[in-house]
Amino acid sequence: MQNSQLTLILFALSKKESRELRKWLVSPIHNQRSDVVQLYEYLTSGNRLEDDKSLEKERIFRKLYPKEAYDDARMRQVIHFLQESIEDYLTFKKAAEDEILSKLYLAQSYRERKLMKLHDKIMKEIQQKQEFQPLLNDESMELRYLVEKEKSLQLSEKSRAVALNYQEMSDIAEMAFIAKKLKMACLMLSHQKIYKKDYDFGMLDALLDYIKNKEGILDTPFIKVYYHIYNLFRFPQEEEHFYEVKNNLRNYDYAFSNAEKSDLYLIAINYCIGRMNIGSKQFVREAFEFYQKGLEHSILLESGFLSPLNFRNIVSIGTTLKEFDWVSNFIKEYQQNLAPEYRENFVKFAMARLYFEQGDYDRAQDLLIQFDIDDILINLTAKTMLIRLYYEKDEFMALESLLDSMRTYINRKKMLAYHKMSFKELISASKRLIKIQFNDRKKIEILNNQITNSRILPSHMKEWFVEQLKKLRR
Repeated sequence: MQNSQLTLILFALSKKESRELRKWLVSPIHNQRSDVVQLYEYLTSGNRLEDDKSLEKERIFRKLYPKEAYDDARMRQVIHFLQESIEDYLTFKKAAEDEILSKLYLAQSYRERKLMKLHDKIMKEIQQKQEFQPLLNDESMELRYLVEKEKSLQLSEKSRAVALNYQEMSDIAEMAFIAKKLKMACLMLSHQKIYKKDYDFGMLDALLDYIKNKEGILDTPFIKVYYHIYNLFRFPQEEEHFYEVKNNLRNYDYAFSNAEKSDLYLIAINYCIGRMNIGSKQFVREAFEFYQKGLEHSILLESGFLSPLNFRNIVSIGTTLKEFDWVSNFIKEYQQNLAPEYRENFVKFAMARLYFEQGDYDRAQDLLIQFDIDDILINLTAKTMLIRLYYEKDEFMALESLLDSMRTYINRKKMLAYHKMSFKELISASKRLIKIQFNDRKKIEILNNQITNSRILPSHMKEWFVEQLKKLRR
């Protein structure tokens, strides 16, 4: 049973869920087989889920049926029934998390049984809860449509002469569609940007014209934010859309779940990084402030963990702004929020970046030489720091060796063409920089033009190259 679906599910349960599940299994309404309960108790006691011998089917069968010969069909049957019961529990638990949806199911049950007074009572409770529920995203709009639909059926049950709420149903259905279509368009554009995949956006252009011309649609925060997010992707040079997103996320913070805010924050941050890479320096501070707020409100944590990419970016952006004390405190406070398999290497990388930007090259070099990780871009980013470090310490032999090893590494590894071109240009520019003699104005000017006109070198490296060339002119 090692790595079976059943053991993977049991591994993923919290302690609270495991306790609740046992109560579920011993209830006759959910399970009437004692061997299913026995199998569950066997698997969840001690560390049996981690012990391969304990998961051998023959051994488990002897525990469940000590006086019987091994029967594989019977063993597979009890495993099937336990997994089915667990899946029923997880389905029930998920449905119960949405109080309005659960009450809507109850109202439907009352209506189907002609218990209209009880039905009306539940519908009033749903209406009251919706009035105090600020969250209004694409999913909650769909739920509101289902509530309006139930109201329509409720009215039909009472009298055929009464006016039905079709206008309300139509309005909320339209808003739900617009919200979902805009969000989907943003996800498609984001994916398209990375993977160069072509998508058919269907009636999106007509929808965008409708949004512009229909009064009141952009009054809904969720739609307004995704409308400007879409324009961020399509027209990145129109920076006013970024500030609209920023202001709306601040003004309508209540209207988004933490999961939704996490996605929106990362979209805004990635936009800032894109603008930073073409030299728009004000967006360094903008990205930093988004990260700060995301950490302050735990928006960027997923199940208590901070992604290694966000950890690295926060350190890089913070040190670029010379926020050294803040970055040092961040590393100490949030290193425990890195998954254990990433923690050691990413903390080394973060401390190396901090020491480097503070000018403590020896301590930075010690950490960078120890640095070893499978992530290609992180490895190359660490080596980029070593390029600057070796050059500024006049260790040109070590730098030549590093550049040659980087070129070999890049040629061997599979990576996005944009990144490969960027690092190859970095290596080429570094080799040319090493060979320029002091005050060789012609070569300095040629390399300076190459650097300033480059569209693929990161802006912080362009600035560094330009600074080194200025020193060579003196």
